[in-house]
Amino acid sequence: MEENKLERAVRQFLSAHQLEISSAELAPTFLVVTLLLTHFALGYLQVMPGVSYADAMCLGGVAAIGVTLPLCNHLRKKGMLSHLVFALSAIACVTFLLSRAPTAPWHGTALFASSICTGAFAALASAFWFEHFIDRPMESIALSLTSCLVGGVALSWFLIGTTTDRFTVGYGLMILLAGISLDLSLKKKASHARSQGINANSRILPPLSVMVLLVSVFVLCFAAMLSISYAGRQSWHSDEIWLIVLPAALVVLFTVLFMRRVEAGVLLNIALAVVAAGLLLSSFFAIAPTALFIVASNGITLTVSLTILFMADLSKRLALPPCKMGIWAVLTVFLGCISGRAAEEIVCHVLPDPTLAQSCLSIACVVLLIVCVSVSLHSKSLTGMMRHEFNDESIDEPTAEEARKERLTEFAESKGLGAREQEALVLLLQGCSASEVADKMFIANGTAKAHIRHIYQKLEVSTRDELFHEVKRHI
Repeated sequence: MEENKLERAVRQFLSAHQLEISSAELAPTFLVVTLLLTHFALGYLQVMPGVSYADAMCLGGVAAIGVTLPLCNHLRKKGMLSHLVFALSAIACVTFLLSRAPTAPWHGTALFASSICTGAFAALASAFWFEHFIDRPMESIALSLTSCLVGGVALSWFLIGTTTDRFTVGYGLMILLAGISLDLSLKKKASHARSQGINANSRILPPLSVMVLLVSVFVLCFAAMLSISYAGRQSWHSDEIWLIVLPAALVVLFTVLFMRRVEAGVLLNIALAVVAAGLLLSSFFAIAPTALFIVASNGITLTVSLTILFMADLSKRLALPPCKMGIWAVLTVFLGCISGRAAEEIVCHVLPDPTLAQSCLSIACVVLLIVCVSVSLHSKSLTGMMRHEFNDESIDEPTAEEARKERLTEFAESKGLGAREQEALVLLLQGCSASEVADKMFIANGTAKAHIRHIYQKLEVSTRDELFHEVKRHI
């Protein structure tokens, strides 16, 4: 049975989406190569006092997301997203090539510009990548994610083993290829959206159900980057690059493909264990910096991977635009990483007793990790995506009415409606008045009106017509 499931997932991945292989599949692979090689070759370098190349990348990514998020709809309508991504990749390539001349007078400026542009490109490219996978089943998304990680590691390992000149040319080529392939994919996706009449959502802040997950992701990235910083920036320059992401990629693939019933809590708990282990090892044990870096970087890779899977699932269930979901996810990851680096700088270089401060901060982070993950696992808003079943082909497909009821239940749970409020919502959608709701639910009129008032508040509507429109838009 497991072999049939794996075979079916591979077939869906290769046949149903073979038309997008040339662009959509290659873009994230080249992006993975770019990120890995950037941290290997430049990430540990200092661009200004207390700020590494990787720190500046995070700052550039946060700035790019902050500018793009409110303008996303406008840029999409003007068809400028693809041009923006390609322009950033070209600038990042040129500035990188200029920074490879250490004796040139412009070296410092080029290095800083390269870090900002590469971070901005990586952030926007990662966010827009969501759109290419949102319509796929979870198995296909996991396979695609794993193939991109494995392919990126293989290309990175090959380029690291070459001479300096070939490495420089290969790295610059990877940035350009990532920009070009994503540019082509975005143009194809934009034309498809226009032909289907797809409109982007104007929401800037994520809903509560998404916010709960993003808080856990932020804390995981914060703790993982904190442990990486304790290991020292020089440990980033490691030849064992395949160990940085490959174990985490295989964990994601195994969890999604070979479990009869996949619990999102499995991935969250694994990420929690890996990140907590890296943080405690870096704080209380004398472990080789390279080993600490490998453990912590796998924690970040696993966190980013489960974020992609969760956000893609939530985007489909809550009918939220995948581009916005990607932007929220990338912004959370970048903010978590840069906050972890800032905390390490403060602990090690500002506080009077760095050892005691490091120990206290690590223990507090582990406790906060456990609390955040526990809240995420018990949140009613995420109940619908906490368990993802891969049905066999022999199981009958649900009818249209059953599918509609399931979508309505998931939508109501995502808005925090209780069981009785969900029952009242169904009656309201059937056209019942407040008194009819009270009669059919065998409750007092005042209780029925209270349920209806809570429904209107949680769905952020004020009239019956707005209620119908809101529900119809999501289911």
